[in-house]
Amino acid sequence: MRRCVMYLVGLSSLCGLLLLGGCSREGTSNSELQEQASDTATYSPSPYRPEEVGERLVGPVVYTVDARSKEMWMYFDFSRGSVVPVDNPQTEDWDLSIRRHVIRTNGGATNPNGQTALLAIEGQDFSVVTSVPEEAEFVSDVRDKRRLYPYNPVVDKWYNYSYTTNVLLPKPMVYLVRTRDGKYAKMRIVSYYCKGNLSGCVTIEYVYQGNGSRHFTAPPA
Repeated sequence: MRRCVMYLVGLSSLCGLLLLGGCSREGTSNSELQEQASDTATYSPSPYRPEEVGERLVGPVVYTVDARSKEMWMYFDFSRGSVVPVDNPQTEDWDLSIRRHVIRTNGGATNPNGQTALLAIEGQDFSVVTSVPEEAEFVSDVRDKRRLYPYNPVVDKWYNYSYTTNVLLPKPMVYLVRTRDGKYAKMRIVSYYCKGNLSGCVTIEYVYQGNGSRHFTAPPA
């Protein structure tokens, strides 16, 4: 009996180590995540000042969405550069909805009437992504019977997380966005933390092209 108990204790310890090791992205050790966590930037929520930008090229802009509520979705609209009030997500104008670490889009299973969809680019700096490829295949929100709500596979796991650090860190990805009305933006997720190290403030850096073209640079003068 004693031998059996010792075996179970040893097996439990091994399982715990395996679980901890599996919480970080493959190729990124917990010690590396801990070092990154110590440098995590924090931001104050940006004010709500929606204003139509028209056909202008806007950005880079850093904007912080206060998504700390566990019940309320916050809606962001690229064409107005702000969080916007939304009573009916099926009919009103918005591009991204954010609640805590969850990001959804105004398209697909979330809203069949919207066109918003995403594409992730890995291994490129934000500044060098200057256009949307013609062959780009955007992904809209989908529904899974194992989940209560639709989700977007492109940003479903946009972060690295380790139980060792208890800090959520954005992966170094650039996301191309097709907006609800078929225009384009690029963005990256900068941070998940508010001032005071409170979680739930999703900070993005973005460039929005209001004229409908696929280019994120101004034409030569």
